[in-house]
Amino acid sequence: MTAIAPPSAASVLVAHGAMMRGAADGSVGRADAPAQGTEGFYVADTRLLSRWILEINDATFWEVGSVRERGRRETALSPAARRNQTHALFVRRTQELDAGGLTETLRIRNLGREPITARLVLRAGTDFADQFTVRTDGQVFDLSAAASSMDVLDDGSLAFGYSHTFRGRTFEAGVRLTASVPSAVRSEPAEGRFVGAELTWELPVAAGETQSLTISAVSTRGEAPRKVPAAVGSSAEGLTGLARQSLTDLESLLMPCPVKPELTIPAAGLPWFLTLFGRDSLLACMLTRKESPQLLGDVLRALAATQGTVHDPARVEQPGKIVHEVRVSELAQLGAVPYGRYYGAVDSTPLFLMALGHAGDAALIGELEQPARAAVEWILGDGGLTETGFVRYTPDPAGLLHQGWKDSFDAVAGADGREPSGAIALAEVQGYAWRGLRECARLAAEYWGDQAWADTLYGLADDLKLRFRAAFWMDGQNFPALAVDGDGRQVDALASNAGHLLWAGILDADDARAVTSRLLKDDFFTGWGIRTLAEGQHYYHPMSYHNGSVWPHDTMLAAEGMAAYGFSAEAGTVAVGMRDAAAHFGNTLPELFGGFARADFPVPVQYHHAGSPQAWAAAAGLAAVRHA
Repeated sequence: MTAIAPPSAASVLVAHGAMMRGAADGSVGRADAPAQGTEGFYVADTRLLSRWILEINDATFWEVGSVRERGRRETALSPAARRNQTHALFVRRTQELDAGGLTETLRIRNLGREPITARLVLRAGTDFADQFTVRTDGQVFDLSAAASSMDVLDDGSLAFGYSHTFRGRTFEAGVRLTASVPSAVRSEPAEGRFVGAELTWELPVAAGETQSLTISAVSTRGEAPRKVPAAVGSSAEGLTGLARQSLTDLESLLMPCPVKPELTIPAAGLPWFLTLFGRDSLLACMLTRKESPQLLGDVLRALAATQGTVHDPARVEQPGKIVHEVRVSELAQLGAVPYGRYYGAVDSTPLFLMALGHAGDAALIGELEQPARAAVEWILGDGGLTETGFVRYTPDPAGLLHQGWKDSFDAVAGADGREPSGAIALAEVQGYAWRGLRECARLAAEYWGDQAWADTLYGLADDLKLRFRAAFWMDGQNFPALAVDGDGRQVDALASNAGHLLWAGILDADDARAVTSRLLKDDFFTGWGIRTLAEGQHYYHPMSYHNGSVWPHDTMLAAEGMAAYGFSAEAGTVAVGMRDAAAHFGNTLPELFGGFARADFPVPVQYHHAGSPQAWAAAAGLAAVRHA
């Protein structure tokens, strides 16, 4: 018989841009290994702790109760013992993430009749790994010049430090451990980048009394990051379980913007996207504009602050282009990866204009007039609209080959697997561009006092809509092509991108009806959600990342579009399926799940590497509640 390994049961805490991945009891790593997989305490994409193991009296403890809230976990622990055996100790262990640190509090209660001494040992250590080095991407980086250090400071605290100079740039990080009660410290032999120590306390606890110990691990890199607001939207009163959990998940992802800490943005998601992403943040904010309208303004300001200003092919930056992602980690700072500010997204810029049209804040709209004008100039110029008739991207082999939301290497191909050539025009991007131009035209007329420019933009949008229908519509399928390549050939796969066209509103009524009907056929709709690629296409696989799986945000954008065109019953069918799927995930919708139909398996099939929580998946949960 072949043994089947269960999925990872890692427990995750996240708040204020900090993340802790480890065991359910709050432990991270192993005592006999310097680092364990992806576990750790991360701040700004840097693993500040790769070992955090607490031992009490060399005994085994059972978890007998737990509470987990936003960035906080409290666990009740009792010594393992036989039935009716006296339990001398009872421990409450609380872990809480701050904007740049971890605080752990232990409350040790003596339940016996005699005084005892509790011996506590904390094994702590770190390798200061960049998240790009622990992900399962197979990338290898030159870290030979990196060095870690450990120092016991005069006040008894412990400091781990790290420095790496690469190509003339230096990155430094550090974490400082302090305790409310002095400890004995024994350092462990360094192993590569890993440095560690064993901290020991002997705490006397009188009969019936409680002793407390608080330990903090705080980043020493720069100023302490700002805490973000505790509330993200509607009151929990009267909310469904899915709405309540979706808002909680979205709230857990709020963090200070990496480049403008005074702004609060929703990170894209866990585990590896805990930062500003243009596309993800914009879509999440637009999907939640009714429940959490306050998020959109800071996201728009953050993206305006990071808008492209020069031509830099290494980062795919161009003037007026909206950033894809922002990173402040070691490899990004040192230029070993292009993602410090990476602009390899063809859709973030038109989505920025769409989102600005949803703002409804006269002061914000006035403030962002020039960034909006620059975004339009990018669409017309480097984006390709004036020269080629469509907004296009050229694959970036050093970064992202494909630059729409389906950015896997094999995500853009024909029904027979044919690869596109030249600069690629994705269907949904033309929908975003059409809607973005129209939104900007309205703002120009209503807020910026420029009716002439408004008329020009309306004309550009009208022309784009006509060209789109002529170039993308597949008469034989009565459905739009996934893309048109640089040779003008249709990339004729049947893909869920068509649902985004409903959401953007670029389709006429008959075409919208045809797309809605097609997305609900069995080769697309699983009963839980809409597959990213219909069954029967060359690259279809229900457990692929983008070629047959179900992505909640993708499905609910289609449902929102259906409802906007008046197909409320169809939108309701899709929303109910997504609501039912969410129930099987504890109402925390993951990034994606398998594209199996309900007839294939009675519950949604997990995709092992799916991130959770994700901002746009949480937003999809709220959309499902609205339409179900």
